[in-house]
Amino acid sequence: MLVIQVCVGSSCFLRGSKNVIAEIENLIDHYRLDDVVTLKGIFCLECCSDGVTVMIGKKVFTKVTKENVVGLFENEVFTALYGKK
Repeated sequence: MLVIQVCVGSSCFLRGSKNVIAEIENLIDHYRLDDVVTLKGIFCLECCSDGVTVMIGKKVFTKVTKENVVGLFENEVFTALYGKK
């Protein structure tokens, strides 16, 4: 099971974590990964940036936005799950 955690602390919330979460939920549904990917909210990962902080497995990504989360998801999630993009 791959765990994706999205920061919902005040800084990330103000920078759009709600939208990032909604987009990740759509991607999990679109790719039918709900049996292998779990999405969770997490409070501050202490990596505040110009966007939202997301942890995929044990890797932390900063400056995530609704606009760039699709590429991040497709690259990192498929690599983590299947060893390829």
